[in-house]
Amino acid sequence: METRVQTPGQLFQLTQTLEIPLFQRPYVWTEERQWAPLWEDVVRLIELRMAQAPTATHFLGAVVMQQSSGPMGFAAEYTLIDGQQRLTTLQLLLNAASSALRDAEQIASANNLRKLTLHDEDLGFEGVERLKVRHTNGDGIAFQEAMLASTPPTSEASPSAHLILSAHKFFYDRFTEWLAGGDHDHMPQRATSLAMTLSRGFEIVVITLGTDEDSQSIFETLNARGTPLTQADLVKNLVFQRLEAEGANIRTAYEASWRLFDEPFWTSEVRLGRFTLPQVSLFLNHWLVAQTGEEVRTPATFTRFKHWLDYENSGRVIDVVQALHARAVEYQKWVTAGGTREGAVDTVELFFYRSLAAGTRAATPLVLWLFDKANGIERSEAEEALRWFESWVVRRAVLGLTAADMSRSVAQLIRDLRAADPSAVAKALRTLLEQFDSPGNYWPPDTEMQRSLHAAPVYRTLPRSRLRMVLEAIEDDARGYTSERGAWSGSRVPRDTMNIEHVLPRQWRQNWPVSSEQAEIERDEHVHRLGNLTLLTTPLNSSVSNRGWSGKQEAMTRHDVLLMNRPLRDAMEWDEASIDQRTTANLNAVIRTWPVPEGHAVVPAVRKSEIDTSWIDFRHVVAVGLVEPGTVLRARGDRDATATVLADGRIDFDGTAYDTPSGAGKVARGGSTNGWAFWSLPDGRQLRQLKEPYRKLMEERRAGARSTRRMGSIPPASSNNGAPRNNPHDRVRPSSSAPSTNFV
Repeated sequence: METRVQTPGQLFQLTQTLEIPLFQRPYVWTEERQWAPLWEDVVRLIELRMAQAPTATHFLGAVVMQQSSGPMGFAAEYTLIDGQQRLTTLQLLLNAASSALRDAEQIASANNLRKLTLHDEDLGFEGVERLKVRHTNGDGIAFQEAMLASTPPTSEASPSAHLILSAHKFFYDRFTEWLAGGDHDHMPQRATSLAMTLSRGFEIVVITLGTDEDSQSIFETLNARGTPLTQADLVKNLVFQRLEAEGANIRTAYEASWRLFDEPFWTSEVRLGRFTLPQVSLFLNHWLVAQTGEEVRTPATFTRFKHWLDYENSGRVIDVVQALHARAVEYQKWVTAGGTREGAVDTVELFFYRSLAAGTRAATPLVLWLFDKANGIERSEAEEALRWFESWVVRRAVLGLTAADMSRSVAQLIRDLRAADPSAVAKALRTLLEQFDSPGNYWPPDTEMQRSLHAAPVYRTLPRSRLRMVLEAIEDDARGYTSERGAWSGSRVPRDTMNIEHVLPRQWRQNWPVSSEQAEIERDEHVHRLGNLTLLTTPLNSSVSNRGWSGKQEAMTRHDVLLMNRPLRDAMEWDEASIDQRTTANLNAVIRTWPVPEGHAVVPAVRKSEIDTSWIDFRHVVAVGLVEPGTVLRARGDRDATATVLADGRIDFDGTAYDTPSGAGKVARGGSTNGWAFWSLPDGRQLRQLKEPYRKLMEERRAGARSTRRMGSIPPASSNNGAPRNNPHDRVRPSSSAPSTNFV
């Protein structure tokens, strides 16, 4: 066995071929998990070598190869035992860079990199034989297409494109953008720096086995034994190596500052989307974002930390460790207190409870930055800023808006706030939030909160923890916590303990009858609205919960002490008008709890019809007369299928009644479909074209109801969702982001 540290130039310049055997798993690396972090490392290393450290390097990992025992040709042949994902990606990276350089007319640099992926034709190599890394498994054709194409792909890779082709295009596009991003007069220097960095700046541990060594046992040892190192493990190892080099007392540093991270709170796993990782790894990532003002993907935490420690940190490593410890102690206090169910909590602790209930952890770096004493921000100023920030986080979460851009937006806020006067950070943050105007980061104004939530079936659309947190805030508002006079009714409501109860029960038909089909639809669509939901200290059993109003009222208020329920005790009846009134009152409490600046009215200039009308059920459209019962619907395309609209808003197809257009469309099409687009009216319009007229009609009715209410009477209003939906096209669910897995 021979072990060497080699650069891509040293490994691939030789006349040798590395063969990926048939039994190796196919290529599985993806943009989010591996390509994008690798690209960030490439750019950082290029710019570092150009600016201040021309000999800087970056470690890519290890590969194991074994010399072939077969007859030797002109090129030595090796079998790649381990590291095929890494080397395949590296070859695609080098080839894509060569193509981008060639297209930028930087021929010399392009040729230098091309020699690292293809054998020279002048030596007699032709076709597939030119490849310096050769796949013999199912990836072979795609790899050949990417590496041997005379021109790179010019169109967007389709979702079904092979990952190898998508990876090549990803890197080609990034290199092309990077080359075009500089001064044209300096293009040759940039091209040379690019080629030199890729060939000499990366390091790989190459383990070469002899023909008689047991490659399988070595493969098993490398891959099947032990637990993979976490990002926190890698950071810890680096830090203590550097501490030793500084001459620090390692044991003292560990006991005083790092032992904390080995305690259960920090080693426990936390969920981030579909993945879990140790609390300490997540904290280090958030701390690093606060330090750099850059979005740092979780699998790139160690790489970015190492770069920061080597080239951006001006102090001693022991100072960094002590600062980390101090922030970690504070962070643990915030999270722990935010997780308590009763008792007083301060502004930061309450933020952590609410942001976690809202389903986001990506907001944490800004909190770490605001309350870092090194930034010189007074506590009162930081708390005021945090209240504006919480409004931005919670409003977006309650509306179910995407959180995919939150990490990027938070990093941007930190960068911009660095230039602000520490005594005016709250005002600066408020202004920055007001300026956000894209769908991924805008601050929803009061008008959108009222329009979207007044008729929304929030019990169905919001996760229970998020909905409970909103109802708790409404109770806290009743206790005076959003009043300028301050709280006047004891402590905040207990957190994450109350039971969510429907005032008008979900099973209302037996004890809450109405006189017509229209009234049934009206009642169904009010059941899950904010005004029909409340908190109770103890749950009601089903028989009590489904009683008529007088019995339900008595059971709800018998032992209840919540202020939000006091108006229910005196209500003579409970109907749709009552729910509308209470929804308005609850929304006002939500808006007081999470305010926006006066006059804030930004709405992103994008098509929002899918967001604004996602709550509409087809039977509501039928109920208001936009479609007549008996209307014959036709299927999309060349299909002869037809369906009939029934009086109750269901759709009859082939003798079976379906609750939704998508339910009928799935059977007619033979697979899942968006029924609103699948079925067309006799005049050719798709069903989805009825959503906007219905939405406008509901807006007019609500406006009329508000006007009448001001004059003293409240007619019932109709609006949105009622029946359960089983097809994803029939409703919009809040989205989530998921972290990547390790690149190295």
